[in-house]
Amino acid sequence: MRKLRAKLKDERGSVTVEFIGILPFVFLILLILWQFLTGVYAVIIAQSAANEAAKVYAITGNSGEALDAAQHIVGSAGGGIAYNGGESSISGDGSYFTARVGVNLDLFFLPDFIKDNMSEEDRVISFSRELRGRVIH
Repeated sequence: MRKLRAKLKDERGSVTVEFIGILPFVFLILLILWQFLTGVYAVIIAQSAANEAAKVYAITGNSGEALDAAQHIVGSAGGGIAYNGGESSISGDGSYFTARVGVNLDLFFLPDFIKDNMSEEDRVISFSRELRGRVIH
């Protein structure tokens, strides 16, 4: 009986067991952090694309060319970031205009079996950035 009590009070290996117990939570926190950082990157890319669209439209006055330039910027980002043409537009009144660029961010940390049960619009985070400018005459 004494040997059993002595073995139960022995704490060798307890650090390993605690580390193995906490490891899944550390991975989950890292995945959430990675998704957050990708979201920040997507906002920066969207703003850059809006800037590019505004610059092209200010010079050319062609909204199709400006939106193509924005789509090229967003398309070169990669990492689950995609151009959303439905949210992108250029509207204006006179010499002033507003360039809006829509972006979709994929929720890549969700497992496929969860994504399969979600609608297409719930699988991504959609947002847009806009910029106001003036056409150069």
